[in-house]
Amino acid sequence: MELTFLKECIRVEVIGRTHPFSWRKALTRTRHNRRKRFTFWWRLASYFYARGGLRRRLARRIEYKLLRCYDIDIPLTVSIGPGLNLAHLSGIVITENCVIGERLHIKQGVTIGLKTKPEDAMIVIGNDVDIGCNSSILGGKITIGHNVTIGAHSLVLNDIPDNSIYMNKITPVMKAKQLNR
Repeated sequence: MELTFLKECIRVEVIGRTHPFSWRKALTRTRHNRRKRFTFWWRLASYFYARGGLRRRLARRIEYKLLRCYDIDIPLTVSIGPGLNLAHLSGIVITENCVIGERLHIKQGVTIGLKTKPEDAMIVIGNDVDIGCNSSILGGKITIGHNVTIGAHSLVLNDIPDNSIYMNKITPVMKAKQLNR
């Protein structure tokens, strides 16, 4: 990861798209906003991890503290484009075998994981994807296209083409209870 990419991600996700990059402004914006604080520190830890050496140990420490404080498990090796937006900071899990495009909007309780061996799998998520709460994307080689909306409580096991809305059919099951009196 290059420093220019890190600055662009922080500018888009923490400072705001229309404002120029400034470390001071980034730190000021993270002071009172938990989502921006998580995103800032995760991006910085990911940058340190990619640089290697002693910075990798520091990155692991930051990652551990983020997991402990925010209950979000996103490995530092995941490639995520600028524009990551986490709606609520709880219960998000993303596998390390994942490549994510720009402007991902993800809500609470989302799991992006594997159901095969890690060496056989890669999940690719395109640009402008919105993932609803408590959704799961599970599989080996899954591709989710650009401009896709995944509804709440969805289970994705197959590819989703570009410009799609994906929702599971939820059919309520009602049975009469048998009362033994």
